[in-house]
Amino acid sequence: MLSWLRILGASACALWLAACAAPQTTADPHDLIKSGWNEFTLSEFDRAVARFEEALAKTPETDDLHLQALYGLASTWNLRRPGEDVEKARELYEQIIRLAPKSETAIWSRLALARLKHLVPVGEEPDYNEVRKAYQQIIDQHPGHLAAKEAFIYKMSTLIASLKPAETKQAIRELEEFVKDPNTPFRGPAYSLIAVGCTTLDEPEKRLQAEIDSLNNTEIDPANPFNEFSWQYWNIATIAEFECGDFDTARMYYDKLIKEYPTDKRVFGCKQALKRMDEVEGKIRGEM
Repeated sequence: MLSWLRILGASACALWLAACAAPQTTADPHDLIKSGWNEFTLSEFDRAVARFEEALAKTPETDDLHLQALYGLASTWNLRRPGEDVEKARELYEQIIRLAPKSETAIWSRLALARLKHLVPVGEEPDYNEVRKAYQQIIDQHPGHLAAKEAFIYKMSTLIASLKPAETKQAIRELEEFVKDPNTPFRGPAYSLIAVGCTTLDEPEKRLQAEIDSLNNTEIDPANPFNEFSWQYWNIATIAEFECGDFDTARMYYDKLIKEYPTDKRVFGCKQALKRMDEVEGKIRGEM
């Protein structure tokens, strides 16, 4: 009797585990790739690897879906934390380029390889000359492409990060030319880099305007429920108040933070700042 109970118990456990297991995906490679990216987004990296590998096994090397599966697999090994394998990712990106050097996937793979040169492990220093050269190759080879514009932003970030006045001025000149087109992507990050560069060059008024422009050009992700701008409002307001003496702009952004984020921990500081500016202006009027 006990042995039968054990068998029944084991069977019930097996059925329960099967019911709780991840749902099986369709054998269609397109759906497998879609499922792989969904698993990647959820940080289910082992499942993502399994989906991309299954898609690879079901597609010939000449198929665009095969390239997409390779790219998904490479990105998973590159970006997963923990358990990343940068060398495996590098080999997969290079495989894409060998298979279809003129493909869309190859362009993004070249950018990913450039990023691997830039984002080295903690404690190591990237070779910035090689990094900039890699980004510039993408810019030169694929002018106007979204990957080229992204490479441009990354290249400019290396110049801004140098904290050297000459390189900073060069980057700001190129970034200001870049943002002249109101339809170009990455205007928000470009203005943000200009703001950082203006900090290096001690140009607070120009920095303030760049921070405002960066905020106004933020790309909103409708799928992200956590879009919020309380820190940007606070940052702009404090720069305006303390570095530029622009109380009108400071008031505007302190007020925006209070009204849009009434439970934010900085609201008390905003109210104190509004009171402080009123007192300063009152004192100036009294002296006049």
